Amino acid sequence: MTPMIDVVFLLIIFFLVSSHLARQEIHLPVELPIANTYLPENPDRSALTVTVDDQSQWRVGGNVVAIDELKQILNDHASRSGSSAAVRLRTDGSVHYQYIEPILRETALAGIYDVTFSVREATR
Repeated sequence: MTPMIDVVFLLIIFFLVSSHLARQEIHLPVELPIANTYLPENPDRSALTVTVDDQSQWRVGGNVVAIDELKQILNDHASRSGSSAAVRLRTDGSVHYQYIEPILRETALAGIYDVTFSVREATR
């Protein structure tokens, strides 16, 4: 019985740590672009978050990644999630499209077609 309890505690710790890292990724400091219209974020949707900071660096899980690493991450995400695979793209408003387009291309090549852009609401 003791080994079973140990395994349960290890699983609890694993899920606590992984959920903390997922929440931390959403809070990377990025000045999101402004939009007049947007859809509210669905909290039940488990999307892979790709962040492009003001230095045009791509980040997944808080780590800077290159194009080859991003391809592998997207392919892994697509194989794990299947048809429900989704990507949330958080970009700094000052980043040019030339740094966003490769992410969108690799997402489509990985078979992921559910891509959303994080934005902030325009003040009225």
